[in-house]
Amino acid sequence: MSASRFPKFLKPDDESFASERDAAPADDHVTSFVFNAHQSLNLAAQRERLPIRQYRDQILYCLEHYQTLVLVGETGSGKSTQVPQFVAVL
Repeated sequence: MSASRFPKFLKPDDESFASERDAAPADDHVTSFVFNAHQSLNLAAQRERLPIRQYRDQILYCLEHYQTLVLVGETGSGKSTQVPQFVAVL
């Protein structure tokens, strides 16, 4: 195999492919936006509206009967925050 068939990886300090997109913002005003459609509700009501809540009983059943459980869900669905709380209540 020739060396040209392998991908070329850049050294960490190699700036030859840096783009404007990677540059820091021109102004000093940087915001982080977090959207919570249910912010007017109390915390318990917000937890009830997370997508993972509707699978609570199935998750607990699987945890009781199987050695391994793999949860797959979208970001913000409550996998890493709510499932430990389901288990803590047991």
